[in-house]
Parts: sequence; structure tokens; C-alpha cells
Amino acid sequence: MKLSLPTLLILPLGLISSVSALAAASIEIRNKLSKYAIAVDTKNYDSLSNVFTSDADFTFPDSDPAKLVQYKGLPAIQVALAASLGNALTQHSITTTVVDFDGDCKANSTAYLVATYFGKGNLTGKVLTLFGTYKDEWTLGAGWKIKTRVLTGLPIIGDVAIFQQR
Repeated sequence: MKLSLPTLLILPLGLISSVSALAAASIEIRNKLSKYAIAVDTKNYDSLSNVFTSDADFTFPDSDPAKLVQYKGLPAIQVALAASLGNALTQHSITTTVVDFDGDCKANSTAYLVATYFGKGNLTGKVLTLFGTYKDEWTLGAGWKIKTRVLTGLPIIGDVAIFQQR
């Protein structure tokens, strides 16, 4: 049975402990989404082991946003993100998050992404912004972690030369 927090808030008082557990799990998942954004912006890819399972899958757009590329396993994800972001100055904002639980040990989340790249050198003052949606499947082991992530993108706005500057 799929449950979301707003649905649970109208349940009888006898289920308050379940509501509390789901609220705590939802907060943990939202915090992990934020930790992901901070990890990629600070280029601390080792800390992604706190966000992804060791056998996670991550699918995201290639340089051609219509083409998706899949990376399997945490080491491949870390290498792909490091190569994709390089030493670019970035700020990832993850917003409008919905978390749905499927039993005790599985959850799904959908969250919007706004990723901003800032120009350096001769591109100082220029900005490139990417918009997208993360669809994540979470599993509970030693805390909640992403098992599968798919990033779908919307149009890119700004100076694409910044992206080549990575």
C-alpha cells in the first residue's frame, strides 16, 4: 500500500507512532537529497556513499539532453559526476519534493532540480542553468539510500560555453 504523509495525518490516533516514523523517514530522505546537492557542489564525491547504495543506478542526460546515460554502482556514479561537473562552480537546488512510502523499507521521491553553473575566467558573470526532475527509488538499510535515480531534464538556459569550461 502506498502512503504519503498528508494521507496519514487523517488516520486515527492509534496510528500516531506510524505517522511519526514516516515523518522521520521523510525528513531523513529530504536531508539526503540536500546532502547530495552539497556533495556535488563541494566536489565531495566520497560522501555520496551516505546517499546512494553501493549498487545504485543513476541515469541522467548526456551532453545531448535527449540522450540518457546510465551508470551502475556507486564508484561509476562518483566518476561520472566528477567528470560531468569537473571543477565547475555550481549550485544545485533541490525543491518541490514528494516522498511516498511503499511498505516499511521502500520509498519513492520526486524532486525538482535547478542546477546553476557559474562562468570563470573570460566567462565570469555568465550563468548556465539546468532544470530537471529527480525520480528516486529509496531503500532502507543502514538509513535511507537511493537505489535508483533518474534525472530527466528540461531546456538549458544560458551560455553553454560554461558547460564546456568544466
